[in-house]
Order: sequence, then structure tokens, then C-alpha cells
Amino acid sequence: MKSCIVGKFESFHRGHQKLIEEAKKLAEIVEIFSIWPPPNTENPLFTEEERVYLAEKFHVKLINIKFDEIKDLTPEEFFTFLKTCNCTYLVVGIDWRFGKGRIGNVETAKILGKKYGIKVIHVPPIEEDGRKISTSWIKELLSQGNIEKANHLLGFNFFTLGITVKGQGIGKTIGFPTINVKTEKKLILPFGVYEVELTYKKKRFKAVANFGTRPTFNGKKPVLEVHVIGKFLKMKENTPVKVDFKRFLRKERRFNSVEELKKQIKLDVDKILNE
Repeated sequence: MKSCIVGKFESFHRGHQKLIEEAKKLAEIVEIFSIWPPPNTENPLFTEEERVYLAEKFHVKLINIKFDEIKDLTPEEFFTFLKTCNCTYLVVGIDWRFGKGRIGNVETAKILGKKYGIKVIHVPPIEEDGRKISTSWIKELLSQGNIEKANHLLGFNFFTLGITVKGQGIGKTIGFPTINVKTEKKLILPFGVYEVELTYKKKRFKAVANFGTRPTFNGKKPVLEVHVIGKFLKMKENTPVKVDFKRFLRKERRFNSVEELKKQIKLDVDKILNE
């Protein structure tokens, strides 16, 4: 037997996790049919690699379906498709819509489910502060620098997977060596300094990160630089790392001197260690 879930699944937030939890109660195998890439979404919250990571974290199988392949299916044709995928159960949100023009709803699904031998279970949405948890809300919070609230809605830390790249070596010269991380996605975060956690070779390290253009050194392009607190990690280029964002500390700004910058970085580190 197999439980199936259909949706964009751009973020695997707590609402998505509730669907997964209910699906696991019904069958050991849970498959998520994800509409990917999501229509009308220019900058997904997580990359395909990161979504695969999340699927593994929650012990589900992620199957991507192109929107063009299903957008013209009638509700009944869509259930025929689910039948060919050997779905025993279909777990959906209470406001789920499907079929061409989004004409199908939960009641439609239950009727078709009886016809095709697929039991449809609907799950109420997870709300916070009277508002339904959604990826768009999480993106809104991240763009404002409200990392802690966004992480609460996600149910895990917002993160990025990336690889190490060669930097200019400025951090090392001022006593705060940094690891430059190249990401596949555009980070929807305000330029600033963050409390982060760096994962390298399955080990996690407390760190501070600067995301921005480095105005003190007349930088132009946004870069993500991570300083591991209390340790020097010597890494080769193209080393895979994971950066978890935990807290926004302050906005990025231009300092009048390197000494002034060094003093501020020390304050940033002390804040992470002492709060």
C-alpha cells in the first residue's frame, strides 16, 4: 500500500509535514507528487537538491511532475493518473483544488476516489496567529529578516546548500577568516550579518555570516561569507557545505576603517556566544 500527496511542496513547512505525518499513519510508503518547477514562481525557496535533502529528512519519496503534463487533465483523468501510480490513499489539504481550471475539490476527489479505489483523506491546515502557514508567508518573513519566525513556521532552520569558492582572503588578514559559499539560489534575505550554523562533513559549527556586497571593501556582487567561531577549517574549493540561518543580527553597513569593522565583528561573535 502507498500513500500519495500532491502539491508544489516548495518548502516542506509545518503544514506539509502534517500531510506527511497523516500519510505515514496509513502506509509505510509515502510518495509526494510535486508540481515542479512551480508555476508563477521565479525564485523557489529551496533548490531541487535542497528539496531532495528535505524529502530524505522526512523519509518520503519526491516525484516531480511538470505542470504542463497535468494542467489540462480533467479531475477524472487526474485520478486515472493516480491509479496508474498505484496510490492506495491520497492525503490532501482541506482546500486542495485540482483538474483543469482547478474545478475539482475535496468532495470531487472523494467521489472519484471511491470510483478508482483510492481513499481520500483531507487534513485541516496548520495555522499560526490565525493565519494559515504558507510558503509565501515564510518568504515574506525571510525578506524582512525575521529568521526566527520563518524557522518556526518551517519547523526547521531555513538553509542553503552550497560549495566553497575562493575569496579575496580579506577576513584572514583581519583575524576573522571566512569561508565563501556559492549557492544555486538567490537568497531572499536582506543584506546583513546572521547567526548561522555551518555543516561540513556531517559536523556542525557555530558561526557568523555576512550576506551582502561588503561595502567597506567596495564590493559589488552579493556574497555569502561564513566565519566559524573558535575554529579554523581549511577547505578546498568546491567543498559541499550547508548553512543554517538562525538569527538576523544587524544590517550590513560601510565602516570607516578596518579597525572599526573588526570591533563590530567581535561584538557580533560575542552576541552569538552570550545570548
